Amino acid sequence: MKKTRLTLLASLMTALMYAGGQALAGLPNVEVITFLAFVSGYLLGPLPGMAVGACGMGAHSLFNAMGPVAPPMWIAQMACYALVGLAGAGLGPWMARPEARTGPAFAAAGAGAALTFFYQLVVNAVGFMTFARDVDLWTYVWGGVAFGAVQIVWNAALFFAAAPPTLRVLARYRGRILGKGASS
Repeated sequence: MKKTRLTLLASLMTALMYAGGQALAGLPNVEVITFLAFVSGYLLGPLPGMAVGACGMGAHSLFNAMGPVAPPMWIAQMACYALVGLAGAGLGPWMARPEARTGPAFAAAGAGAALTFFYQLVVNAVGFMTFARDVDLWTYVWGGVAFGAVQIVWNAALFFAAAPPTLRVLARYRGRILGKGASS
């Protein structure tokens, strides 16, 4: 039963990531995919969280309303979002502590910004290797990161406001899903 529940929840979180990505596709660098991958890692654990992060971003990028991305970029995006799922499994329990209020919110904002910045660096470096011919690597990468600054700030704000309360609400279900006590 536990395996069926885990598979069902992983599938639902993956579908939610895809739907959330499509819903906001018209707003450049405003997204909920990073947050949902992080929450998936917290809720489902490290390996399922990594799978959900990779598959959710993979589906979003492959079946995007704006068109699919190039294969090297697709692989880089999926790898980065697997890392986001892993980060949710590792950092989420600390952010979900009910006794702390402001510390987890600021840590969540920092995590959202750092994960998004890392994603921007990796994807822009892969984009350079895939597409750029007449521009310097760092000009290309930092230009992409500057464009992605909206995504970095957006995710910092979203994680600040939503991560700790969302993780606290999911804490009791997490214990049931992972087969641990409700406070784990």
